[in-house]
Formats: sequence, structure tokens, C-alpha cells
Amino acid sequence: MPVEPKAADQSHQISAPPTGREGPARLDVRQAPWMRPLAGDYAFNYGHVAPFYAGDPASPEAWTRAIARAQQHAANRAAIARILQAQQATRSAPSAALDATRTLAADGTVAVVTGQQAGVFGGPLFTLLKAITALQLARRVSEKHGTRAVAVFWVDAEDHDWAEIASSTVLDVNLQPRTITVPPPDGAGELPVASLTLDERI
Repeated sequence: MPVEPKAADQSHQISAPPTGREGPARLDVRQAPWMRPLAGDYAFNYGHVAPFYAGDPASPEAWTRAIARAQQHAANRAAIARILQAQQATRSAPSAALDATRTLAADGTVAVVTGQQAGVFGGPLFTLLKAITALQLARRVSEKHGTRAVAVFWVDAEDHDWAEIASSTVLDVNLQPRTITVPPPDGAGELPVASLTLDERI
């Protein structure tokens, strides 16, 4: 569900997760050494950070309220759909994506939105996982709340930091991690990545 974090102090200690919470087992993101305490509490102890967000993603009632807010928000759906359809036409988008854009144009449709900075060769694996999660959540909203829902994934292509996105780590034939770095094209580091043209070195 769309959540807009307010200003928060992320220096607090991660509190223990509440006991007795039902539902499927989840990956404990708190085990990652780079994970911020705010994200750990958001996933495992929402009550500790509730003032900073619009609703608990584990609460069906919060989803119902978020859907109602989205449906009441005025938007020029036709114009948005035309822009997306134009982009899809240039990329030979599959039929499922075209159907989703038509659905988005209909009154009452809600969107599960996520995105990621552009990255060479598609970027890190979590980029794909975020897209898959958005698709699954949109399907769940449709089934559980009886409303049309589509997933929208945006690419942050205005970033200028070429060095941050120029590499990708992959597994070689021996399943060992190898990092591939693309040589900088003309304008790298100065222009938005969407404006860069990769040459034959790719």
C-alpha cells in the first residue's frame, strides 16, 4: 500500500518483534548488517513506527482505508494512460502490460507503485523482486478487496551517478560471483542516465 514516511529518527534500537503474530514466515531483514532500524521495525514491530506511516501493511483494514483514499483522489487517468501506452508501443510491451494500462485508465482502479534506480543489466536482483512483489500485491488487492488494481513500476532514470549503476554482480559458470563494469559512455556522470547511449562496448 502507498506509505509516505514522515521525518523519523532512525537511530533508535530495533525492538523485539511482537509474539503471536500470525501469517507466513517472513525473511528477517534485521539480519542484514546494512538494514536500518526503521525498516526492521516496519517489517516486524509496526506499532513502534506507526506514527510515521499511513497504515500497517499487515492490516486488512489499513488496506481498505488506503484503497478508499486512492479512489477519492482526483487524477487525469486518460492522460496518464496515453503516456504509458506511448512508452509501451516503443518497447513492444506484452499484452498483459497493455491490459494493465487500459485497466489503470478506468475509474476506481488503484495502483500498487514501486520503482528503482536504473542499473546496468537490469540492476540488482532485488529490483526484479520488487516488481514481482508489486504484481502479487495488486493481484491480492483485486481478490481480497474486490477492486481493480494494477502494478506500476517506475525507473528512476534521472539519476546522474553513473559510477553507482555501472556495475552488476553475476554468477559465472562455477556459480562464483563476478562483477561486470560497463565503460562510461559519453556524458556519464554529467547527464541523466536516461540520456546516455551505450556503444558497442556493452
